[in-house]
Amino acid sequence: MDKIDRLRIFCLVAEKKSFAQAAVQLGLPRSNVTYAIQSLEKEYEVLLFYRTTRKVSLTNEGILFYDEAVRLVAQLKELNRFKTHVRSQEGTISIGMSKRLATQILIPHLAEFYAQFPKVKVLVNGSDDFSNLIEQQLDCVVRVGEVQDKYLLMKPICQTKIWTLASPEYLAQFGEPKTLAELNQHFAVDYHVGKYYREWSELVFRDHRMKMPYRLLIDNTEAYIQASLAGMGIIQIPEFDAVQYVEQSQLKRLFLDIPSLELPINILLTDRQYRPKYFQDFVDWLDALLKKKLLI
Repeated sequence: MDKIDRLRIFCLVAEKKSFAQAAVQLGLPRSNVTYAIQSLEKEYEVLLFYRTTRKVSLTNEGILFYDEAVRLVAQLKELNRFKTHVRSQEGTISIGMSKRLATQILIPHLAEFYAQFPKVKVLVNGSDDFSNLIEQQLDCVVRVGEVQDKYLLMKPICQTKIWTLASPEYLAQFGEPKTLAELNQHFAVDYHVGKYYREWSELVFRDHRMKMPYRLLIDNTEAYIQASLAGMGIIQIPEFDAVQYVEQSQLKRLFLDIPSLELPINILLTDRQYRPKYFQDFVDWLDALLKKKLLI
């Protein structure tokens, strides 16, 4: 019998003004009720009840103790309701991911998730900068790139190749580079998340990093892709994002004979032993969705 049980017994004895009636209502032997009250009196070194053969009544200290016990028992009921709520399929999930992953994969398929979990709210932080799971109080993050946060749990999704692309209009004007050495005669669209700019852009391959000039600096992936579609220069984006543009001949893949850089895609979570069931269900659903859409 823990302290909360003893407090519940105490409150019922105080309300019934009878050890026997409290025992009957709780379905306990009277000796158990007596033991509960005596253990509280011993622990707090205070007499809680005046006892006679006819009557049981609270002492002055018992009245004060009763007020505190009622409050604690009520709080416990609220905590139990919270526990039930967490285990139910109702709650809020905050997730950080790049704008392209959010707009091209997550949001178009959220209706499938809501069909199973209609009472779960999903808050999407669609940012091209790395979302800081702890500082931004996010429940999980989908990250493309190496993970340095050793304090986070990592759920691997896949590896994605980074394709090098340019539009037919750009290639018609500047020609198609056949070797990396020819890149100094071309322009990149520079992509950088931050408030300062650099003098040169850079294309990254598995075994090479090539500096090259640029005319346009972009700070989000949507505009980055649109700039290349408009013929502004050469870009590099993940394979899963590039395929549709290549298949529709809007962009052409370059340097097919040069090994591409490969980056991991992971779902990152905080190291929490207890997670709401609806959150774990969301992570499992998202894991399956990303693997289905990203494994090419």
